[in-house]
Amino acid sequence: MSAKPDGINTHRFAMYRRNRWPTRISFILVIAMGMFGFLYAVATWLPALGAIDLAGYAEGIDWVEALAAIGEQALQLLLGATSGGGQ
Repeated sequence: MSAKPDGINTHRFAMYRRNRWPTRISFILVIAMGMFGFLYAVATWLPALGAIDLAGYAEGIDWVEALAAIGEQALQLLLGATSGGGQ
């Protein structure tokens, strides 16, 4: 492929891809690191479902109140994790 005489592509580097291996290797590395990050996150930050206190819902469980209680406990956990208390 030679340079065009009209000045559009007169520089040394033509506008076509010479080697696709760096792109393929980069793509494979991104996918592999994404999978590794997902597995690490699942292994490290698996929610402790036993910490959810649903003792008050023994017989007739109201699912709206149960989900509200779980959401409230999750918010308290996030607030405790992100607050800079003592620093």
